[in-house]
Amino acid sequence: MTTNMEAFQALLGGMRADFLAELPERSDSFEGSILTLEKSPGDREAFNELYRGVHSLKGSGGTHGLSIITTICHQLENLLSETEARQEFSTAFATRALAYVDLLRQVEPAARQAQPNFSAIVAELETLHRLRLQRRKAGLIAESSSVMTGLYQKALETLPLQLTVVDDGLTALARLLHEPFDFVIVGRELKELNGLALMIAVRAAKARNQDIPAILVSSKRGSLPDQARFSATLSRDQKLAENLVAVVRTILPA
Repeated sequence: MTTNMEAFQALLGGMRADFLAELPERSDSFEGSILTLEKSPGDREAFNELYRGVHSLKGSGGTHGLSIITTICHQLENLLSETEARQEFSTAFATRALAYVDLLRQVEPAARQAQPNFSAIVAELETLHRLRLQRRKAGLIAESSSVMTGLYQKALETLPLQLTVVDDGLTALARLLHEPFDFVIVGRELKELNGLALMIAVRAAKARNQDIPAILVSSKRGSLPDQARFSATLSRDQKLAENLVAVVRTILPA
């Protein structure tokens, strides 16, 4: 005779089986939304649908005793939040997001085994997590004023950046010729070598950072030499911090 507990366990088992059966369809839906965002980064409907779906699946995974799904969705949800904050829905984003969808697809066949083993999925999750943390962009600040340097660092502290600070143009030039950086913030009045001369030299050197995005911060107005090829010029005013964050987000790829 079937006990109430056995009936309850059978009910839970059936619900879990139905949940797993729906997982491939949910994964396909996530993939479609990700590809839509890659082609149309401003599609808020696609983003909202994707985020809600991932968030809902995260909770459902725990309900059905599948913590591996909760973990996958948690990491994907973090990726979505970070990408939305930077508005960087690019091919790189799609590649990373689809890696999580592929892991979701692996859960269903693994969970149906007599003794489910998710170790391979866990190992891949750890790899993806490390890669996400390592994706900090490297920026060089060439600024002779410690006050301005502090302002830049404070403004950019919420972005995934690793910032290096130098206070003279010759040191900045040496580092730009030999070390990899993703962007540089240049004060116009630098010791030893001013900001304009610094960037003209970097562009002419045909070395590692020849085409690096460069942001000039200056209180002076007027035309700039074409050879310096600044990506943006910012004024030292009350909106400098806000404008700096906006420019850095714009020039850095995902």
